[in-house]
Amino acid sequence: MYSAIASFAAAQQRAPQKQQHHRSHHRQEEQRRRRLCCRFLYFRSSTTSKSRRSCGGFGEEAHIASRCDDDDGKTESDEEEVSEEERTTRNNNKKKSVCIVGGCGRIGSLITRTVLNDPERRYERVHVLTRNVNKCIAQNDTMKEENEEEGRLTFGECDVTNFTAEQLLESVKGYDEVVACFGAQRISKPFDWITNAENVDERHPKSVNFWGVRKLALAAKEGGCERFVRVTGMSVGYSAFDFIAVLLNNVLSMTIKFQLLGELAIREACVANDETKSSKRMSYTIVRPGNLTDWEGIDNNSDDEKNSGASSSSSTKSSRSSGGANNKKNNNNERVVVLTHGANHIDASKVSREDVAHIIFVALQNRKATENVTISIAGANKATAGMRSAFRWDPARGAYWETQAIDDANVQILSKWSDLDVRKFQPDEENDLKEKAHQFWAWSFLLSAFGVAYLFLRAIFSLVRFFMLSLTSSTFAAV
Repeated sequence: MYSAIASFAAAQQRAPQKQQHHRSHHRQEEQRRRRLCCRFLYFRSSTTSKSRRSCGGFGEEAHIASRCDDDDGKTESDEEEVSEEERTTRNNNKKKSVCIVGGCGRIGSLITRTVLNDPERRYERVHVLTRNVNKCIAQNDTMKEENEEEGRLTFGECDVTNFTAEQLLESVKGYDEVVACFGAQRISKPFDWITNAENVDERHPKSVNFWGVRKLALAAKEGGCERFVRVTGMSVGYSAFDFIAVLLNNVLSMTIKFQLLGELAIREACVANDETKSSKRMSYTIVRPGNLTDWEGIDNNSDDEKNSGASSSSSTKSSRSSGGANNKKNNNNERVVVLTHGANHIDASKVSREDVAHIIFVALQNRKATENVTISIAGANKATAGMRSAFRWDPARGAYWETQAIDDANVQILSKWSDLDVRKFQPDEENDLKEKAHQFWAWSFLLSAFGVAYLFLRAIFSLVRFFMLSLTSSTFAAV
């Protein structure tokens, strides 16, 4: 009796294994049969009756044909054999859509033009959001006419400070990539600390560079965005007591402080992917340009060098005829671009807006290499390999250029964009960006400036009083 029970239990244990083996064998047979049918259907001749019989009739033929169309004749085992590099290439080559917030600004219009003029036409939808739609359409009338038939370029109204979360979600919903290239440029006023301007003025950097960016990033993630690109400034990476950061904070209503808070808000929105276990995942790319100019990009270097002699006389004539009013486009054959990422520090020297738009376009096309990466871009005078020139100022010497050695492997000095190596970009480290004491050092600078001004005026007053007393005493002595 016990032997019968034991044999029955052993048979019960072997039963799931047999069923699993049968299911695996049946799956393999089904996959083999499907591959054969797909190949036969693809290369079938005019004798369709044979193909129908071999695939099990009209219904099964249609079912298998639809499966072949969906996965291009590849089974699950074939998909596993596809390398990660091929998947990345396939994702980069698929048709994409982008929403450019602030796309009518000086950088935004260049980004829009760069995306639309892509020779490979990787974007089937380009949506530009701006506060004044009519003005934006008038400025980009030519671009709109060129892309109106295909419907690639569209415009919409958006105000990140006044729009609610629901309105922002409707504005950016359904786009693969969102580029935020707007910012506040508000001059500080003497009584901002009394009027509480940062919480009242909707054009204050706190409302635009921080709260507006935060709302936009959360809306983009909720709307299915895969990559969020933000343009800030080189000074965001500087220390809080750096003279440039302190000066900009005092003059431009603490703009560096709120740009930093905006970057932290973007990181928080993207890092929350793992914490919330949400299926909607979004990565970021931060671009920090230096001092922006309207010079031509570095890709015009070779053209300028070739045509410098031939065009020198014509450019001189044109500059004379225009009275020197249009000198924004410079001969750029003495400029290079310096790139780095993360917490690396480079000088915020002049860089062309065209080059900034180009690095943003490169970041969009290389998602894997620029995922969660902060890129700093600045210009410099052309230097030899491993060297660069930096602008310096000394009270004794005045302004001068200093040649510096570059020993950081993360820094790239480019004379043309084809030299860019995206593999050198590394993702930001966790907690490498924190809130800084911008407010403290800004107030310290103001109090120090007021103190120095007070002592200076007091000294001037004392000197004037001394000379007046001396003059009076000498007058009375003469009498």
